[in-house]
Amino acid sequence: MDRKSFIKKYIAIFIIAIIAVIVLSVMVKYNVEGETNIPFKISKIMIISTAGGIEKENHTNKWDLNVLQINDIYIDIIKNKNYSEEEIIDKIIIDNFKIENKPIKGNVAIYRPSNNKVIFNNKEEYKIDKELTYIGDQASNLEELKIANQGGLILLRCVNENLGNYISNEDEIRHDGTLLGKIGLSNEEIKFNISFDIKVELKSGKKYKTEVKVQMPKGNLIQEGTTDYQINGNEIVFKR
Repeated sequence: MDRKSFIKKYIAIFIIAIIAVIVLSVMVKYNVEGETNIPFKISKIMIISTAGGIEKENHTNKWDLNVLQINDIYIDIIKNKNYSEEEIIDKIIIDNFKIENKPIKGNVAIYRPSNNKVIFNNKEEYKIDKELTYIGDQASNLEELKIANQGGLILLRCVNENLGNYISNEDEIRHDGTLLGKIGLSNEEIKFNISFDIKVELKSGKKYKTEVKVQMPKGNLIQEGTTDYQINGNEIVFKR
């Protein structure tokens, strides 16, 4: 191989290597940052944790409760003020639910809202099987699973069920996380992690997706009774 051919080959390999590095850098950046300017985004996700009990029928004691641990998830979807074009939400889909780490005690179930007055009702008919879909409309309506087409709140509930029974003749009890301590549970025994996808589909045909990971419950629920924490919008990455 003469000197000129060798130089041409070396330059070609060098250019290919530079292009590969640039492409890889773009891919890594997109994987970390996602879409930088999307029509709608999540401003925050709030998780509020507590506990409660379902009263058994025909009981002889003042209190005979099937105790469960409750986690309500509030997802705030807002219009991006920096996005100049007009877009309309067609639907918001929450799916691909996974229990990453199961609790030591109990069984996890996920519920949709029941109506606008009693937001959640832990009945079989409201249990989410595969996905939860909110349809874009003029105004939000929890009972009909509608979200305002320019943004609004969407809700779901994760419940750790079958934790045990609380039987007592006390005059008053607190229907919160302290009930868990009364039946001998610890904070470590009820902790679990879940993940799910949030998909934003627009009337224009554009689609965006993000994965959310949530730990529940956080904090010392058994002592405090109710705990909460927030996932900020800048921690949530949407991709096409």
